[in-house]
Amino acid sequence: MAMILFFKNKFIFLKFCGKCLGLFVILLLLLIGSRGAYASFEPGKWPCAYLARGSSGIAVGHLQNGFLVNPALLNLKAANQISLFYRNYYTISDLNDLSLSAEFSFYKIPVGFTFGQFGDKNYREQTMSIAAAWSPVKNLSLGAAAQMFLLNVKRYGKSSAFGTILSLHYQIMPKFSLAAVAGNLNEPKLSDRRGAVPVYFLTGFEFLPVDNLSLSLDIFKDNQFDFDFRYGLGYRLISSIEILLGFRQQVHAVTAGIQINKLMVHFGYALEIHPDLGISNAIEVAYVF
Repeated sequence: MAMILFFKNKFIFLKFCGKCLGLFVILLLLLIGSRGAYASFEPGKWPCAYLARGSSGIAVGHLQNGFLVNPALLNLKAANQISLFYRNYYTISDLNDLSLSAEFSFYKIPVGFTFGQFGDKNYREQTMSIAAAWSPVKNLSLGAAAQMFLLNVKRYGKSSAFGTILSLHYQIMPKFSLAAVAGNLNEPKLSDRRGAVPVYFLTGFEFLPVDNLSLSLDIFKDNQFDFDFRYGLGYRLISSIEILLGFRQQVHAVTAGIQINKLMVHFGYALEIHPDLGISNAIEVAYVF
């Protein structure tokens, strides 16, 4: 009888958590849907493993540099690391994204830092952010990040804005997890310039149907575009190599990539094929210590 009551209470608790999360998601989506259109600073300096999964994976606990898209994932990794990321968009020489990030523990609190730059001498976006995470109860991780946005347009001067990110990761059962990310809910506006940084929201799921196979689904919404459904797959060939595939429904882009983790060095590569704009490439190298 005690065992039956235990499982019954656990089911009621999970059902209650699910309802609360559902209301939270609906509220934020309604909030986002009511905003106007904005420009500059598309969300995130996102890692290779995420891009190669079709820009999905906020619920994937082992996602390399996952804190860049979901700060709550900092709680699920124990190692310190420094990583360098580079991405070129559609083989256009002036469309480059470069970022440096680090993960470490500060008084037993997992912390992540990143600095990124996009553009050239005529148009340059720079982003600095610091993230932290904590776990109030078992299997639940909460994360937060603060971001500074700097924009420099030749002959038009400089402007800046400050944004925030709130996120969570919850492992419902050993083979199923969900996550949520809310970005820039403070509606940051660029100083001395018309326009603002996009508000966005992500809901994500991970399912592990068999050993070494991870399936992910992310639903993305910002105040510039409609809902974007993103599908991803990760298959671990051996302990050190993972093959990644994905698809972005909104732009009909196909993605692929690989993650190689060898001793203290991690290497990542992501390829995106856009049906109209062509190919984007991204590489990432990390040193783990």
